[in-house]
Amino acid sequence: MRDGANTSSSYRDAWDGREGVPADLFDFEEVAPDCFRVPPTGGPLARLFGGHVLAQAFSAAQRTVSPDRPAHSCHAYFVRSGRTDLPIDYMVTRDRDGRSFSARRVAAMQGDTLIFSLSASMHRPEDGRVQQAALPDVPPPESLPPLDAVIARSMAGMPAARQAFWDRDLGLDFRAVEPFVTIDPPVTPPRRHMWARVRDRLGDDSTEHQRMFAYLSDLFVMHTGLGPIGVSWASMQLQDASLDHSIWFHQPFRADEWMLLAMDSPFTGGARTLGRATVFARDGRVVASVAQEGMVRVLRTGIEG
Repeated sequence: MRDGANTSSSYRDAWDGREGVPADLFDFEEVAPDCFRVPPTGGPLARLFGGHVLAQAFSAAQRTVSPDRPAHSCHAYFVRSGRTDLPIDYMVTRDRDGRSFSARRVAAMQGDTLIFSLSASMHRPEDGRVQQAALPDVPPPESLPPLDAVIARSMAGMPAARQAFWDRDLGLDFRAVEPFVTIDPPVTPPRRHMWARVRDRLGDDSTEHQRMFAYLSDLFVMHTGLGPIGVSWASMQLQDASLDHSIWFHQPFRADEWMLLAMDSPFTGGARTLGRATVFARDGRVVASVAQEGMVRVLRTGIEG
């Protein structure tokens, strides 16, 4: 997935020679106390990738908390579509700093317009008894093809407006356990398993791994609910958008090592769907949980590309 011409040939090569996560993703300028600005992202798309804004807002909250307090949860709302041609200001409010927990709120602004809001809670690590779900019995990621390669094979039949999103390198490696069908998918149960990791090696700072997980968590979770209604996320009759997003961090992990997202959807209806994911480290530990609701409006006529 990379920036470039929207042609099928570029997609066939999209999983070779990739560029990686944007190097300036977390390059903030503190323009006022607890207010951090990032420059326009640019690129061929008019609308910002939700994971981009989520990760940056989460990182802005982290910057105002002692590093010995990693996040244990964040809850976010996608208020309006962000634009790629404008800078973003992340304004942090320090709600509380207690003996064990810290709470922050972040408003993401483009000019005078609120595009995104996030609440995050940080917790100094403590010992405690553990119970958790069992790691599903699925094939290892090494036995599965990169999702970029799977998607590239179907690009010739995908509408150009959908191609534009995937003709970019997000720096992520996904491996789908169940068949990943982009064009005319069959009706399937609302369950999916997917291995995921950040492709480039990260450092040893746990807060970096948390914000990079936030970056990758905005892909695929909510679309699990499309299986039972037989609608493809690539269809031009589907008008979709992230509405809200929650992450709970349970145990330390590395976002640059394989994690299994065991996803399900308990409900789709009323032009909305809810997706959930239990996230396992390769060693079987439950390290995070995700819930995301999105708009999935199926139109009688296609969206204009």
